Amino acid sequence: MAGPATQLSGDASVLRTLNLRSVLRVLYGGGKSHTITEIAAAASVSRPTANQAISDLLAAGWIRHSPQTAGAKDGPGRPAQRFEFRPGAGHVLGVDIGGHKVLALVSDLSGEIVAERRATLRPSSPRSRRLAIMNQAIAEALDAAGLPAADISCAAIATPGVVGPDGKVAHAPAIPDWVGVDLGEHVRSRFGVPTQVFNDMRMAALAEHWKGVARDASDVVYVHVGRRMGTGLLVSGRPHAGRHGAAAEIGLWRGLPWAHAYERLLELAPGRAPAPEAPDERGDAIQAVFEAARAGDAAAQSGIEAFADLLVKGLAPVMVTIDPELVIIGGGISAAGEAIREPVRIRVERETDFPPKVVCSVLGDHSAAIGAVRSALDVAEERLFSGLKPP
Repeated sequence: MAGPATQLSGDASVLRTLNLRSVLRVLYGGGKSHTITEIAAAASVSRPTANQAISDLLAAGWIRHSPQTAGAKDGPGRPAQRFEFRPGAGHVLGVDIGGHKVLALVSDLSGEIVAERRATLRPSSPRSRRLAIMNQAIAEALDAAGLPAADISCAAIATPGVVGPDGKVAHAPAIPDWVGVDLGEHVRSRFGVPTQVFNDMRMAALAEHWKGVARDASDVVYVHVGRRMGTGLLVSGRPHAGRHGAAAEIGLWRGLPWAHAYERLLELAPGRAPAPEAPDERGDAIQAVFEAARAGDAAAQSGIEAFADLLVKGLAPVMVTIDPELVIIGGGISAAGEAIREPVRIRVERETDFPPKVVCSVLGDHSAAIGAVRSALDVAEERLFSGLKPP
């Protein structure tokens, strides 16, 4: 892992290694500082053991003295020293590459985004052009963070389509010439960063569980409604991909006409529907449809009702299969808020005996990239604790 050396030096007993990891676990995450006494109690180790572990972790750069002051004493006549994890001791990269944009986020180990770069893509862009723009967005994000690629512990990429167990895109009707692309290998060879690849809808669902509306939910259905339609599942708090990486890919259901449902809704906007290459205008158009419905436009009202019918028809088999706590509406349509949530909620309650709560996403078009950051942090954390050893 980049940053302070995970291998502190030399060999050590298994017990000392376990104690060191236990002490770091107390300080890792949460953003809180602790005294030696608090650390020893929380890690279930003796005070001398905690002192030694703190010394080792300070030397390695994983923790630091906290600037917080404490009124309590940590010993006779001595002010209590406090220690905290150093989030900047390591960084990860999360990337969302889709039909219309690339979004690259650099995060420290606490999950705080320290740099962001966005680039616009055309849906018709060839693979080589799309990859080149992604490379540039990543490089600019690293520059903005003041980090060389060697300081990135690991990366995760979110992309549309079915991502197979080998990390390659196996099916991607939304992006021309995308099937077979190995984004993980591309980033590894270009930047030297270990990289995993995931379906973007699953990363969006994970982001909602981490920083969005699903923080208290473990079983979640996320449905993206925008320039394309897609779904992602969380089961027991983790993304569920299935054997081929195609779990909950309702758009692959040939009997469900989801493919052009959103386009038909856009056609109800006053004036002419925008072209697929004009994403900003499309966002304006969907808002215009809901505004027209609120103003009493019968065609817009009927179109929204029909769209909600079709949406829930596709979601119903998934809901009765995993029995989720939440259905999250994401994508461009989520900006309509209650105007789309309510018709979907009514139909969900009508179609299922144990209806989940229906909510709208609050993360906007950052959701997939944020989920990619969370996945990269999971890998970074596992590597940190599995590789950490005392001197």
